[in-house]
Amino acid sequence: MKKLRNFKLVFGYEFKSLLGKKSTIITTIIMALIVFILFNVPRFMDWFSPAETAEDEKNPYEIITESTGYVFLDEQTGNMLKPMLQIEDEKIFSSREELVAAIENDELKKGFVVEEALKYESIWLDRKLEFEAELVLSEILKQMNISNTLIQKGISPEEVVALQSKEVESTTTVLGKDGTSNTIVAFVLLFIIYMLVIMYGQITSTVIAREKDSRTMELLITSTKASNLILGKVAASGLTAVVQLGTVALAGYIGFVLNKELLPQFIVEALSGTLTKEYLISYLYFTIVGYILYLFLYAALGSTVSKVEDVNSSTAPVSFLFMIGYFITSFSMTNPDSIVVVAGSIVPFTSLMVMPFRTAVDTVPMWQYILSGGLLLATTVLLALLSIRIYRQGTLNYGNKLGFIKSIKMAFNKN
Repeated sequence: MKKLRNFKLVFGYEFKSLLGKKSTIITTIIMALIVFILFNVPRFMDWFSPAETAEDEKNPYEIITESTGYVFLDEQTGNMLKPMLQIEDEKIFSSREELVAAIENDELKKGFVVEEALKYESIWLDRKLEFEAELVLSEILKQMNISNTLIQKGISPEEVVALQSKEVESTTTVLGKDGTSNTIVAFVLLFIIYMLVIMYGQITSTVIAREKDSRTMELLITSTKASNLILGKVAASGLTAVVQLGTVALAGYIGFVLNKELLPQFIVEALSGTLTKEYLISYLYFTIVGYILYLFLYAALGSTVSKVEDVNSSTAPVSFLFMIGYFITSFSMTNPDSIVVVAGSIVPFTSLMVMPFRTAVDTVPMWQYILSGGLLLATTVLLALLSIRIYRQGTLNYGNKLGFIKSIKMAFNKN
């Protein structure tokens, strides 16, 4: 009972300290507002967008009509293009020389000399990375030539339009996972895991190092066991993150429910396709257990230093290890079945990122879930026991920074 009471005291103090920080409160509120506002963007656009009228409608061929001049050496083609593109009379020139002069005088940005039905010249004063204008005009001329040819062969304009308007009908059936729609949501949630571990892991290391630097650790270790201190700090960091992310997730859920009918269909499909029961179970399990694993690792590393300034250099290898998992996950976007990705989804220190992402974009065998989840849980328990020993050993060392390997050896040294 005394051990449990001490754990509650440590946990309560650390949890209030972390959650009560102004930075934590402000960050949580800002993140929740951003997520909520993002889901409300379609509603805001409806409020501030005036209703379109026929006069307000833009010319669909604006890219080849805005600040663009024309010379039609082929009169028939010109007669067809003028009404179609809604070309103004002042932008039509009788010769190439007149068009060039207008462009050189900065009256126009570009111009086209239509020589034949399928032949034209584009004229620019300064041409940047611009290809779309030529592509649009080329496609229009090509379609016009097809229509004229069919009409000459006795096919009416109505039949031409009917033929050109026919679309290919296709149906897509995905029996497993649809990576095209699931990738975006899964990658966003992956980024959340990354930020969660880096941010709270660093906080946990810094808190322990600061206690050691100020000699507070000496007082704490005489009042309660090292296990209570480590477990209380890790539990407090973990719950703080859950509260923070839960608040943001709730804001996102409310925003989604309120604006579901206004959101683009691909966003709704991506969210509903990704956030399946299988994915949510995988994401929550591997995120929570993997997050706790890294917190214990950061806590152990924080115990190896005697000064707060040494925390960054001490935890750098962990950040590098975590980055490896991030890169493997990025690679899995195109090769979810590769040996590297499968191995990364099973190895404990990378599985917290790789396995949830694989679940979103690929069908994962059940034995891999069991093996990966079991290894992750076992590694977390072992690392928790190890971090307690390292923390206890750290109270005896106030000299130079110890290496992690040396700290492990000292932790198991009975002397």
